[in-house]
Amino acid sequence: MTVTWTRETYTKWLEVVLILVLVYSLLLVFAGATAGSLFSWFGFGPEKSIDTAAVRDYLLLPYMVLGAVMAGWAFLMIQIVRGPLKEEVAWSWTFLVQSLSLWFVLDTGMSLVLGYPMHAVFNIPFAIALGIPLVRLKPIKQ
Repeated sequence: MTVTWTRETYTKWLEVVLILVLVYSLLLVFAGATAGSLFSWFGFGPEKSIDTAAVRDYLLLPYMVLGAVMAGWAFLMIQIVRGPLKEEVAWSWTFLVQSLSLWFVLDTGMSLVLGYPMHAVFNIPFAIALGIPLVRLKPIKQ
């Protein structure tokens, strides 16, 4: 059995990944304490020396703000994928690639510079999951 990967397949793949990012983002907003536990589990929560109830309470704000920004970003990208990208409007691919590239370079670079390599590693699956369909969806004419 041969699987045929079409433009529609890659578009749907991209949409599903972005919906998962949106769900993750909303989790940060509505379940900030759970997000904090996940961040600690992945190795980039508060250091043991400052891991107090007050610090964990304060960190709810940045988790929720991060989630809100990511939710807006993911929602916008979903709309671009469902509309202009699906209709093969060239700027849509360029805008998605530029936006995702900027996120990856800044977020991963900052994580490495600040000494949080696990957070940088955490970005790789997202970059791959979003990057593969975008590479396959690149318009012939740019």
